[in-house]
Amino acid sequence: MAKYNFKALNAAGKKIEGSLEAKDREALKNKIRGMKLHLISAQMAIDAKDSDISEGETPVFGTSLMRWIYRDSNGNVQLSIGNGSPTNKDLIVFTKQFATMLQSGVTLNNSLKLLAGQQQNREFKKTIYGLRSAIEGGSKLSDAMANYPDLFDVLYSSMIRAGEASGGLDRILIQLCGYIERSAKIKTQIKKAMTYPTMVLVVAFGVITGLLTFVVPAMAANFKDSGQELPALTAAVLELSDLVINNWVTLVLFVVALGIGFKVWKNTEKGKFQFDALSLKVPVIGNVIKKIAVGRFCNTMASMLGSGVNLLEALTICAASSGNLSLEVFILGIRESIEKGGKFSEPLRKGGIFPEMVVSMIMVGEETGKIDDMLSKIAVFYEEEVELAVGSMLSLIEPILLVGIGGVVAVILLAMYLPMFAMAGNA
Repeated sequence: MAKYNFKALNAAGKKIEGSLEAKDREALKNKIRGMKLHLISAQMAIDAKDSDISEGETPVFGTSLMRWIYRDSNGNVQLSIGNGSPTNKDLIVFTKQFATMLQSGVTLNNSLKLLAGQQQNREFKKTIYGLRSAIEGGSKLSDAMANYPDLFDVLYSSMIRAGEASGGLDRILIQLCGYIERSAKIKTQIKKAMTYPTMVLVVAFGVITGLLTFVVPAMAANFKDSGQELPALTAAVLELSDLVINNWVTLVLFVVALGIGFKVWKNTEKGKFQFDALSLKVPVIGNVIKKIAVGRFCNTMASMLGSGVNLLEALTICAASSGNLSLEVFILGIRESIEKGGKFSEPLRKGGIFPEMVVSMIMVGEETGKIDDMLSKIAVFYEEEVELAVGSMLSLIEPILLVGIGGVVAVILLAMYLPMFAMAGNA
């Protein structure tokens, strides 16, 4: 009997997490069904005593320091500091090489041994040796990968499971390469969309804070000596400057508390749903998020259906990996509609997320029996759409930010010069 940590959905679509003991994954599925739940993902609970030692490595100062100092298979002492988690590039290279070895007739066990031996990332190397060890113990590759959800997500392990069932594991691995590369491209586009505005806002915050902290107080000293009545705008800016200088600790604590409060709210199920739903409706940015969501949905569904995963299971996995709770609920609604006998394309028109063109193309795929091919074409099309949308968003946000920040700086400077203009007029 093995212990599994699982995630499942109840009849109301609420996510349930827990642990169960079962003989194997099939027995676990039967137990979950008996509880009237739908299994999303399950991973074997790994004992905390699992070592940091990879095959061929030996301790230098004892196993407690193996994470940082160890002797490799050649007997050389290695210092492992800053060797982080595997990247998307590591996963893509691993998947491609794995597929090539299997196509060349190398056995599964030997493939993993060779891949582990040439892996530079130590964490990834330990993972691959862990996969090999689990397979030698009688586990399936998909079940072994499910024990490392941070690297092999539910979609990856599900596609591997489909490849094992169909006997086309090498073909599935090649499909996974394409999926990971497209997903990585979308993530890069998202980072690109967020980096520039964030940098501009940080610089703007620094400039405005500097003006209020250093420039305004220096000029205010001249106004106080003159004894004249200050314009309302100037008085307001001086009060704001005093607030920043004299209460900066309180303001910092307020901002920190606000950030923590927002994070706590966003981590609640209701808060996350409201935030994710609102993000789809924000002008300009919401349009980009929708395009990214449509592209990711079509990419994921095409990969799942193309690997032999059935439509209902593919929708469940797609919902769990959507990254947007509002979209997750919408996808689960599509699944429920299909379970009741509806077509895949019918509920896509609701919610205002999927454009009519996408729905029409999926309808054609349904009629021709090639939904996965049509979804794949839509995914490729939306890669370009997302890139164009990000470019358009940046071209709109840039002048808005610059005008807004320039306006704030101009108001502060104008407030400082108004008394000077008044003094010159009275002279």
